[in-house]
Amino acid sequence: MNTVVKNPNSFIPYARFAHRITQFGFISTSTFCSLLIYLTVFWLQRSFGSYKYLLIIFPSIGILFATVELILYPDLYSHNAGYLFYTPFRPFNLDRDMVTVLLSFYTGIYACTISMLSVQFLYRYWAVFDTTKLRYFKGWRFSICVLYSSVFGVLWALGLYYFDQMDEYSQQYMEKDLLERYDLTFSEISSLALVVYNADGSLRWFNISCTFNMIAIMLFQYTVILYCAIWMYHGMEEKLRSLSSSTRKLHKQLFKTLVLQIVTPTISLFSPAVFIICLTFFDLKIDLPTGLSLCAFTIYPAMDAMIVMYVVADYKKAAKRILKKIVEKVYNWLDGSDDDDTTKEIKANIPAALKAL
Repeated sequence: MNTVVKNPNSFIPYARFAHRITQFGFISTSTFCSLLIYLTVFWLQRSFGSYKYLLIIFPSIGILFATVELILYPDLYSHNAGYLFYTPFRPFNLDRDMVTVLLSFYTGIYACTISMLSVQFLYRYWAVFDTTKLRYFKGWRFSICVLYSSVFGVLWALGLYYFDQMDEYSQQYMEKDLLERYDLTFSEISSLALVVYNADGSLRWFNISCTFNMIAIMLFQYTVILYCAIWMYHGMEEKLRSLSSSTRKLHKQLFKTLVLQIVTPTISLFSPAVFIICLTFFDLKIDLPTGLSLCAFTIYPAMDAMIVMYVVADYKKAAKRILKKIVEKVYNWLDGSDDDDTTKEIKANIPAALKAL
């Protein structure tokens, strides 16, 4: 009788778990980001100015990010002084090279996300401290914001694709452990890899140029975010005194949103990426299924959409109006139906429910 011996060193269970989180992230991101876009476009009564476009574009990028991740199911494996970013899947029967391009494109969307986040902070900062600069968010100039995040996305994607191309040394460095941990060979996957040190201990400068590129982009975006947040925290109260009560209240709600939008991406976007990138320099002689960190990337867009809808009162009011319309339609439908005891009881309770809304 044959017995199947499980490999205690296998990371396959972690990869499968990450796939489930990817599916959950796609569903939650598509749901909450679509809801945010729908409410922003059709139900917000207050004018948010050009910020409305940011409230539409940012969740749209989130949906794109989650969709590409669902298509590729990318995984990440950290081995000693290197990492392997790969996928064993061939969506749409694409060849390995084209899937590798899509892996780079996926990381470019990540860079677009953090760049557009810094644009949001800059808008809120200028909306409080220098409203004349909001002209850069109006008309054709708004395309500058889109171009800004797109440029950093392209720089990130090209840097990864060019500097982290799989070479013979990287393949030899990873292949034995890849087979042991994931039961995969390089002929089965599309991949990009970084190995920090040569066999003699010298730095692989071409390879780690990708690291410098990624760190520079993240550092620049995070600096913009922190600068705007710190100055808003210290000077917002004084600036808001000259504004109307409703405008002051809205700015405070948006600031609370931005505070949460600092904490959340710090935990789910910046910290995992910095950990994975910097870990390679220590050459700790350990293997980690760091693909699990991609789970945080997956659910971030949904979390961001929920933060906006929870903190900004206009979204709660919009949701109540939608619910009220639904209840009214149910009431009108019941009003034209036969009045049995159950129907009468429901109809009697609906006016109270409408009043509560």
